[in-house]
Amino acid sequence: METTAVFFQDVVVTILTSPLFYIIATIPYLIFLLIKSIFSDYKRNKIKGFLKGSLFKIVIPVAAFFIGNLVLQSYRLSEVLDYTWDTTVENNSTRVNNNYSIDKKQRGIHVFNLSGNTEDLEQLKTNNFEWITLTPFINQGRYNKPSLRLISDDSYTNLLKHYKAIKEECDKYGIKIMLKPHIWLQKTGNGKWRSDIKMETEQEWNTWFENYNQIILKYAKLAEDLQLEQFCIGTELETTVYEKPNKWKTLIKKVKATYKGKLTYAANWDNEYKEVPFWDELDYIGIQAYFPISAKNDPTLLELENHWRKHAEAIALVSSKFNKPILFTELGYKSIRGTSKKPWEWNGINTLYSKISKGEQLLCYQAFFNTIWKEPWFHGIHIWEWQSRGASSGNNTNFTIEGKPSLNLIAKYFKVHKQ
Repeated sequence: METTAVFFQDVVVTILTSPLFYIIATIPYLIFLLIKSIFSDYKRNKIKGFLKGSLFKIVIPVAAFFIGNLVLQSYRLSEVLDYTWDTTVENNSTRVNNNYSIDKKQRGIHVFNLSGNTEDLEQLKTNNFEWITLTPFINQGRYNKPSLRLISDDSYTNLLKHYKAIKEECDKYGIKIMLKPHIWLQKTGNGKWRSDIKMETEQEWNTWFENYNQIILKYAKLAEDLQLEQFCIGTELETTVYEKPNKWKTLIKKVKATYKGKLTYAANWDNEYKEVPFWDELDYIGIQAYFPISAKNDPTLLELENHWRKHAEAIALVSSKFNKPILFTELGYKSIRGTSKKPWEWNGINTLYSKISKGEQLLCYQAFFNTIWKEPWFHGIHIWEWQSRGASSGNNTNFTIEGKPSLNLIAKYFKVHKQ
């Protein structure tokens, strides 16, 4: 009860301290001032004042906004990309081709908002995906407080029902599932993220791990109950791994007592994957693979490949050290100019005026397949992301590959061309 109260308190504080909240809150007041101003114009000059006020205060600003937006969108969509869609690489059978049985590489993608509608699974099967990653979010108020929202028995029952329906649909296509919980911080001030989670006292550390254990073991039980094929015990929790490795090892033992499938952990690309002390306890070395692969806009394919080759050297050493295969638990690129420089960045306010670049997204994936995909130590990829919200035209700067040439390129490399 106390944890729930702290959680909701943090949510309220986050909302009230968000600049966006105050921007939205001022809109009704600004509308009131506009109406009041036009009414004053009418009182002074009657109809002539009303018309003049409406023209200069509403019509002209609105027209300027729409014209400006049309010019901006024309610029954002000005990329010329010569790409011919190859339908011959698609899988038009009723089930996946099980390419994994040939090359032992997972072909996965994070799928969000998946419901009873199976059109998305059909598209993924057609494009040679054989796995989906489901990502339940674990809410935590602040990075330095153990206020995780726990899973009640009723919540577990609802989760089980929800994921069971998805599992049954996936089974029809032969699609496997990785369950990969993420902590979502409600308050991310000062640039803090889940990798920065660190408690201030030993008691708070104990409470944080007690709460995290409760949640992860619930999800492990769910994965076992539904026979989900793979489970990720944590995502980008770098500081907790460095500070409390023994608590993680204890958690892994508990998970193994509950869940009998394959296990991994999703470590950050920058350094964490090299330092995780419990890779020996897991099946795969999981990497959130947002490695920077260029230092400039408009890179060439060769430049991207050369950056990947440098990263590959370090990754191969870690694989050899622990004698474990590498699994990219995430890899994704936005369709925006400059995505190769900082692939991990979310869309921000600048993306509203940035140039859409399906071409750079395409080159990034091409460079990956030309280098990493074929390595013998590489076990597969779970791409970020696919949003199940209806068909996408692809004219956006998001990570999603739906409606973009990258989808067809991935389908091409996911297909095993049998001799």
